[in-house]
Amino acid sequence: MMNTVKKLHHLYAWEREAARGRARILPSGVAGLDELLPDGGWPRQGVVEISVPDTLVDAMVLVLPVLRCLARQARTIAMVTPPFEARAGLYADPGINANRLLQVNPHPGRSALWTVESLLETGACAAVLAWPGCDTGLMGKRLQKAAAQGRSLCILFRYEGLATLQCTAADVRLRLEVGAAGRVVSRLNSRGLTLSGIAL
Repeated sequence: MMNTVKKLHHLYAWEREAARGRARILPSGVAGLDELLPDGGWPRQGVVEISVPDTLVDAMVLVLPVLRCLARQARTIAMVTPPFEARAGLYADPGINANRLLQVNPHPGRSALWTVESLLETGACAAVLAWPGCDTGLMGKRLQKAAAQGRSLCILFRYEGLATLQCTAADVRLRLEVGAAGRVVSRLNSRGLTLSGIAL
């Protein structure tokens, strides 16, 4: 009898831990992407870094579904120095309440990252999206701490010319490439080396 109780205790503990793990993850809503992401989805809070070759590649296709999910919360989705296409796409998306969107345009460079940190710390934002246009490595730990404090998702879009191979503290690192065969998404480790990839 005692052994049975112990086994049930361990089983319930495992189930509780699994449930907590699922609660920390949001499905990506993009076919095939969950299998690539750590733990099978986007983190509810943390730092995500998406590298793209240049300004012509739109990475919003990867995050729009999860932003629609987060938009159901009574919190803001903030954009820091967004390009026109990304900003227009969010405001035009029927699944996102435009009244919950906030755009901030600080001075170029590290001012953008300090603005991201401040927005995350408030706890008022379900997600903060940023196109900082500078190296993010030195701010990584601070952004992680701010995201945890505010229970927010931070998504940084980086252009590959900005030291992609540098180590960062991002919880998830992806690279999006577009070629003749379509979009390819690769998962990177903390040093920027490719771990795996999928075609979308």
